[in-house]
Amino acid sequence: MIDNQIIATVLVHLFTAIIQLGFWRKTATQRVLSIGGSFISLIFAIKLFAKVFDGNILIMHAANWEAPFGIVFVADLLSATLILLTAIAGLSVSIYSATGIGRQRVLYGYFPIFHFLLMGLNGAFLTGDIFNLYVFFEVIIISSFVLMTLGGRKAQLEGAVKYMAMNILASTFFLTGIGLLYGISGFFEYG
Repeated sequence: MIDNQIIATVLVHLFTAIIQLGFWRKTATQRVLSIGGSFISLIFAIKLFAKVFDGNILIMHAANWEAPFGIVFVADLLSATLILLTAIAGLSVSIYSATGIGRQRVLYGYFPIFHFLLMGLNGAFLTGDIFNLYVFFEVIIISSFVLMTLGGRKAQLEGAVKYMAMNILASTFFLTGIGLLYGISGFFEYG
């Protein structure tokens, strides 16, 4: 079944992060926007879960371009469950962060980066192909790296170097695996 509302949770976090960038110095506004965006994402996640609960599989072709040229998003029961769990956790972290994160960290861009991280997670759960999974995987890595180094303390930077080294290694394995899969499938297809 074709449904364009599949990517609503991805877009909500993208737009929340972009709007928060416009309120860079207004930390109270960023906190409210974060909770509001996370709550709206939870509503869309519940709707998505309800649509696939009966075993339906929803498909969306971005810009109506079919694969392999277009970006395909797919929602089934597993991905909708992961989206719902992410929305619940995201709302919980937004509420905690509204009171628990200091003004200085918010001024470093905590909330927009947090919503870019949630956008990447939701995109990774909903993507229908390996290449876009890699793209959303990189959004997750970059966002988490920035969140880890927010503040610039020595222990954070030391952990970030180790984290980045592991992520470069993981990305290399991931891309090598994709290359091998495409090579093997091309060999059997064209033979």
